[in-house]
Amino acid sequence: MKYNITFQYQAPILSNLEIYLSGDFNNWDKRVNRLKDRGGVYEITLQLQAGEYKYYFVINNKKVLDPKADTVTADDEVYSILKVTSNEEFIYIVPFRIKDQFNYEEISIVGDFNKWKPNSNRLYKNGTNFSTSLFLSNGSYQFKYLAKDNRWFNEEELNSGVDKIALDNRSKNSLLDAKKRSQSSINKNLILSVDSNKLVMKNEIIKIYRYSDKLFEFNAILPLMPRIKVTLQLNNELIKLDFIASDGVYCAFNKIMELADIDFIYSYKIIIAIKDFELYANQNTLTNNALINSVLVPVNLNIFQIDSDLANRVMYQIMPDRFCNGDLSLNPNFKEDYYTKTKLTPKKASLKHNQEYYHLADWDEIDNLTMNPYSKDKEADWFVFYGGDLVGVKKKIPYLKELGISLVYLNPIFCAKSPHRYDTIDFMKVDTHLGTNEMFKDIVDELHRNDIKVIIDIALNHCGVDFYAFKDTVLNGDKSGYWNWFDWKKWPLPKEINETFKAEDYYQCWWGMKDLPEFNFDLLRSSPEENQVTDIAQAQPNVDLVNYLLCSMKYWIESIGIDGFRLDVPEEVPFWFWKIFRSNLKKVNPDIYIVGEIWNPPGSWLQGEYFDAIMNYQSFKDPCVAYFYQSKLSLKSFINSVSSGLVNLPELVSMCQMNLLGSHDTIRIRRLVDSDLNKLKLALIFQFTFIGIPHIYYGDEVFLDGNRDPDNRRPFPWDYEKDENRVELLEFYKRLITLRQKNRQFSHGKITFIEHQHLLIYERWLSSDEKACIVIINNSQDKINISKYIEQYPQKLLTKIASNNISELGYYLATK
Repeated sequence: MKYNITFQYQAPILSNLEIYLSGDFNNWDKRVNRLKDRGGVYEITLQLQAGEYKYYFVINNKKVLDPKADTVTADDEVYSILKVTSNEEFIYIVPFRIKDQFNYEEISIVGDFNKWKPNSNRLYKNGTNFSTSLFLSNGSYQFKYLAKDNRWFNEEELNSGVDKIALDNRSKNSLLDAKKRSQSSINKNLILSVDSNKLVMKNEIIKIYRYSDKLFEFNAILPLMPRIKVTLQLNNELIKLDFIASDGVYCAFNKIMELADIDFIYSYKIIIAIKDFELYANQNTLTNNALINSVLVPVNLNIFQIDSDLANRVMYQIMPDRFCNGDLSLNPNFKEDYYTKTKLTPKKASLKHNQEYYHLADWDEIDNLTMNPYSKDKEADWFVFYGGDLVGVKKKIPYLKELGISLVYLNPIFCAKSPHRYDTIDFMKVDTHLGTNEMFKDIVDELHRNDIKVIIDIALNHCGVDFYAFKDTVLNGDKSGYWNWFDWKKWPLPKEINETFKAEDYYQCWWGMKDLPEFNFDLLRSSPEENQVTDIAQAQPNVDLVNYLLCSMKYWIESIGIDGFRLDVPEEVPFWFWKIFRSNLKKVNPDIYIVGEIWNPPGSWLQGEYFDAIMNYQSFKDPCVAYFYQSKLSLKSFINSVSSGLVNLPELVSMCQMNLLGSHDTIRIRRLVDSDLNKLKLALIFQFTFIGIPHIYYGDEVFLDGNRDPDNRRPFPWDYEKDENRVELLEFYKRLITLRQKNRQFSHGKITFIEHQHLLIYERWLSSDEKACIVIINNSQDKINISKYIEQYPQKLLTKIASNNISELGYYLATK
């Protein structure tokens, strides 16, 4: 079966264009399917079978993606993508409403969709009408209405208004086309089971979060249905829910409110209004039955402890060795025992693959980060220090304050052998070449006096080979008290460890790296099998190891006063450990901020059991890079991608996500935009006006360059004032941070995307009775008139427009 599919392209300017459609459905012929101009909207209708198709427009011989479609990358080419779905893949919501002309007490629908069983599908009386909605697969059905006294009538008889109802069912049946009569439809892939009165969904519809004794959030996550209104009925009170976002599959609504008496038991349900009809929902069921209810016992819900103040803050990430050298006397001198064999200067081009040579470089000596002159294979220099320290961080607090930073994230500061310091030697000691524990406490106190919170980076999946427990096992084997802290496969180690040594043959180590032995958390299992266990009752916890790590982390909170942790590779640690980690640390400080390095969708990580936030790669960084820098996402795909996080997270959690554009694990954003300041500015505007905590990787604000690790960890260019582009970008960051601070809509407000074919447009608002802010970003190649938006939002906040037109890479931020 073929379906009529209409392709449209709305030209941003009125001019005669030749627009063709090219796709795998026409063998990529660029001249066969020309779109017709219908008043500036070009369109063509083709007949296509159900399936998935790649395509693009050809406009004046230039390839242009469909801005209204999702995109896909294949063979390094970006295409618009079309999914033609069969009618059989949907369940249709079909409404019925009849006027109660004859005072019947009860009416039901009977038909071949319910095997003609009376009372299978009752209509519910509301005033003078009987109504319901049924869930039907695509098709044509016969049906009649049946009154309580066994009188039958069809729709023709009903519509005639004649009080002549048959006493038997021999009159003509009515016919129903489910698709034509439906008010909406739901993809079958989202449904677990179907009958004509209800749908059991695969995912939860209603989620309830408790933030304090009396503060609760009610969340409704529904299959995408256009133009619906959602209401919470809590006991007898009706509460309108606010629209959060839609990701193209689901749409989400919520309300945060206080419950007057948490000792009460509440009944609740969700009411979904679709045009003139209503549906009802509980945890996972969508139904036509208004009597459905769920029960809430507020005191039984655990409190999701999260610091709502975090949403006001701007985060700045510092790699201590590369930020600022504040005390030359702290520079690494490599006198420690673990450098004995790795500090001698080698001959030029003599180092073998991954052979270690630890040394100190001058601050501006950066070429070795891409090619080490001592490397035989011309590899990057992974073992170079630059001498940055905590004294340097303290000296630059005025810089951070002037920039507008209110949250500092420090890469590892623990005693370690490498410059990145993820190979921890002592989890309770600051590295000697960064400072001391006392010095760090002084710096934390000084940052707090400047209203700057501090979180530190920690890897609890592994340690370094010079960690005392690992050294003891190397020395004493299974007689060591720490033997079971690690997954040993073979012992002893060879006397001579060289470049041919394969560490993973002897002990479990992170990605086979000999310097990073992994911890053994579960005595029943080895890594990685232990990582998937969520219930501690199903594990045999390594009690001594767990207690050591928890005590170490508590030390930094209780004795030093830090405000949280960024957790490295948390997916490679058992789930049950993170439950204990959160529970213990939140008891020490309920406002402690816990961020996980999760590159994938957050899943269950952010539902109150594990973390407060993740590094938002999936729903922020990746779509921003693809849309603003690489042109690999259409406008629609971009909005759906960034909205996916909002749909699936509690509101206060969304506001606390780490929204990054770059980090120590990614290519520098300057490199991604090919040093194009104007292109970068668009992404920054979105970052500072979207929901979540804006994150700045040190140096990005002054256009620091860098390719892959370790080149992306260059020393900070403190002579940045010599470069006009660096100064311009820094001032732009300051303006955005000030803008966010002065307009609370950008840190705490809701977001509404406004549909436009070429412009990224969204409003940020706190409540319906307060003024909203609008953001318009032009990431297209066209000049577009925005006079109607300027009239609605005349108070300019930040603009790059000319005569009511927004040009390529232009923007307009304003309020009413």
